This record gives sequence, structure tokens and C-alpha cells, in this order.
Amino acid sequence: MKYFTPERLVRLQDHSDEKQFLVALDDWENTLKDYQQQLSAIQQHMRAIGPRIPAFLRFFRTVSLHDARVLDMYCGGRSRFRITLHPEFQPERLVILTYSLTQPPQIERNVLPERIRSEPITWLYDELALDDRTGKEKLMFRHAILLSDGSEVQLRFRYVAVERPVSIVPAVTAASSSQ
Repeated sequence: MKYFTPERLVRLQDHSDEKQFLVALDDWENTLKDYQQQLSAIQQHMRAIGPRIPAFLRFFRTVSLHDARVLDMYCGGRSRFRITLHPEFQPERLVILTYSLTQPPQIERNVLPERIRSEPITWLYDELALDDRTGKEKLMFRHAILLSDGSEVQLRFRYVAVERPVSIVPAVTAASSSQ
């Protein structure tokens, strides 16, 4: 991750020194602005080469998945990857992301110190970027996702479908899963 690095998150979790915490908070806010500028640059690039911005770019630009519970994450063959989330912002609707991958997912474990990892697994932060190898005909993207269990998931893809189904049977809550 380039913007929301594990190191920045660790500094933000340390409340032992108020001055250091405020410096970390200021750094985080500046990082958020920088990342928003990157997303704007991606959209401008998309407008320059085509008539429409893909819906998934609008979704990631406008919807925060922060603290969404990760219900499921799996590969469906060599080129498909699916993530099912139970978001805090609209708990009656799930978010299902289905990626068309250009290479297998990369998962790095233990990028966060054990003291700040948590379960159940939630989506902490993510970064979306144009892939360095993208061309005019075939755009490729990168999505880095930092999870609360200390894992970082790296996906390279051409497209991601976003579904928002209404949950008929409520997702398992942390309280009911521990009984």
C-alpha cells in the first residue's frame, strides 16, 4: 500500500503521546487528500480515453467500506476473485465484489503488529490504482486491501462487478458467532 500503509495505521493507534498522535492524525488526513487526488486522476484518465467511467470506479470513489465485516473471500478459478462484505454504513445490504483478475491474488500475512490485529475480520483500508502496465486498449487496475487480521490482499484486474443484494438471512454478528 502506498497511502494507507500499516506503519501509518500503527502510528494512528498509539495514544500514549498526544502530540505524536496529533502529528499522526494530521499525516493521515493529508494522506487521505493525496489518495482522493489519485482517484480523481484515474477518473480524468478514464474520461480522456473513453466516453464512460466504469461504475466500479464511481462506487470506490463514493462508498467507504471501512469496518465492513468480511464474510467471504475466495478464488473462483484462475481469473475470478470474490469478496462478500457486510458494511456498517448500510447493514441491510451486502456488498459483493467480483474481480476479473489478470494474475493470481497476492496475500501477505502479518503486515500489522499482533497488538492491533482484530477478529472478526474487517476491511480497514483499500487503495485503487491504475496498473503500471495498462495500455489504451486494455486498462488494468490494482486494488490493495488491508484487513484487520493483519493481511494485505493485492489484486490486479481488468474489471470488478459490484452487487448490493438485500440480505434475507441476517449476517452472523460477532456476539452470536461466539456462542
